[in-house]
Amino acid sequence: MRRIPPQQRREELVAAAIRVMAQRGVPAATTRAIVAEADMPLGAFSYIFGTQDELMHAVIETVTEQERFAAQAGSIAATSVEAAIRNGLNAYIDLLVAHPERELVSLELGLFAARHRTMKETPTQWETYFSSGAQMLQYAADLTRTRWTAPTAELARPLVAFIDGITLAWLADRDTDAARRTAAFAAASIASHSRPLRTQEVRDAH
Repeated sequence: MRRIPPQQRREELVAAAIRVMAQRGVPAATTRAIVAEADMPLGAFSYIFGTQDELMHAVIETVTEQERFAAQAGSIAATSVEAAIRNGLNAYIDLLVAHPERELVSLELGLFAARHRTMKETPTQWETYFSSGAQMLQYAADLTRTRWTAPTAELARPLVAFIDGITLAWLADRDTDAARRTAAFAAASIASHSRPLRTQEVRDAH
């Protein structure tokens, strides 16, 4: 049997769960199917994850963190908050195009759980998205010396709604240019709730 550090084993189980769900759907992601895909013994699952709910929550966190990292990396060179959001959304679209199976799994997981109410962690899935969206908006503001005129927690909800819409539409028609146009519209809409920091506000921030 392979000797694998616990963190690596955790990552491999998460990756295996994503592959199983991408290929066969969420209902097929049984514990046995996941450990078989990961080439691990059944006992390895319970050693790393107490329940399947914990694994599914780890899948959500992993996908969300990858999205946030990509969006932040894409925003670095922006000189306005609108450009930062647009660049971040375009970086997300790049990730979507490169790995559509991960986004499909994320959406299916939330819809499956909402229908069956089988995952105790499910109510936190969109809360995770909202929290990540609020962090991205604050990052964009800090990057471009901008102040939001509404709480980031409120603005994160339409941002996440735009992202969900972009994802669903792209998965349906694979029209990347249309997805980028929607991203530009979303960035302009969200950025309309911001204003540049005044000189004194910039000094106070430092």
